Amino acid sequence: MSFATFWTEDTLTPIASLSGFTAGPAVDWHELAEINRLTHAEVISRRINGHRPYVARMHGEPVAYGWLATSKISIGELDINVELSPDDRYLWDFATLQNWQGRGLYPRLLQSILEQEFQNAKRFWIIHVPENLPSGAGMSKAGFEFVGQLSYTVDGEVGLAPYADTTERARIGADLLQVPLIESVLAPCWSCGEMVAKHPDKADANSCWPPKRSSESACCCVKEVKKSNNGIAATSSQSHRLSSER
Repeated sequence: MSFATFWTEDTLTPIASLSGFTAGPAVDWHELAEINRLTHAEVISRRINGHRPYVARMHGEPVAYGWLATSKISIGELDINVELSPDDRYLWDFATLQNWQGRGLYPRLLQSILEQEFQNAKRFWIIHVPENLPSGAGMSKAGFEFVGQLSYTVDGEVGLAPYADTTERARIGADLLQVPLIESVLAPCWSCGEMVAKHPDKADANSCWPPKRSSESACCCVKEVKKSNNGIAATSSQSHRLSSER
């Protein structure tokens, strides 16, 4: 998983205005539950646990949504459950309704959240699975800096491998997630790394992880992210939407 951050001293990347676009905190819980495919009770539970929902609109119509964690992070895929410091926020569970995809709504929603939350925090963090290229492109367009890769090591441990020019921010991010900085070879994607780490008996001669030869860099399970059946395409990991504690 790619791990990215934006700090308040960073400069927002200029994005051209889009006629009719607005974004702000959600106020209609029933509307949010419908577009987010959650029950009303799940929405309330997230709110109780310190998660703030935002909704993007085009001419008043809800077209995208996302959540901001203010007190805790839970990344179920990696068994990460940590408390946030008062200076940190974590963005998660973003999606754009199918009919509105491809119009640059995701980076605009991200920037809207940053602009409205600057006074409340110093650092913002977000992840995406490498297979989801549109998600990574949207984060970059919004101004987020990628600091490293979260994944399983060959020993089945979760770690953060920093990029060479982002070591300090990666260290702070690793401390936040309570995982070590690592230099070892990472699983080519979180899915196959997780499978072997949690179910080593399922690894066989055809498995791409752990790597058998240094030349084998391709992941056997990387595939194009599919659109969900209800017409919503997530801009971050689909499975990253399942926990109400992230």
